[in-house]
Amino acid sequence: MSFLEDIAHILNKTGHPQCQEKAKILANEVHKSMSLHLRSLSLKLSDILAIASVIAQENTSIASSISSISLSYNQEVGDAGAIAIFKSLPSSISELGLVGCGIGDQGGTEILTWMNNAPNLRMICIEQNNFSEKLKSQFRLFGNSQRRIMVVV
Repeated sequence: MSFLEDIAHILNKTGHPQCQEKAKILANEVHKSMSLHLRSLSLKLSDILAIASVIAQENTSIASSISSISLSYNQEVGDAGAIAIFKSLPSSISELGLVGCGIGDQGGTEILTWMNNAPNLRMICIEQNNFSEKLKSQFRLFGNSQRRIMVVV
């Protein structure tokens, strides 16, 4: 299976109608998609970890050419899911959305570390999470010092 077919398989296994509909869309976009948008699908932590595993294991040109990923409004991403995702992301990512994902400072620290080593990052939306004011300040400072990157926190 290809990268997007693997992701579609994970979504189908959830049994949720929204996830199954998104899986059909991904199956039709296997050879043309450069984005992976999985917003508001009520994904569980186990689903997020499986998706992170597929991203980490995939060495094809499709996975390394993904430029945009959004897992926004999947409340169960949390710290563990964020850490897994950020350890698996390819360097090709230029846009990332994790709005309202239940991420706290532990996952947020991993995000900040990843941002410092993301050569193609242009925009990251991470608002409506559970970050401390101190960590939010670090994100804002990063955004102010990196004019090429829009940081929405």
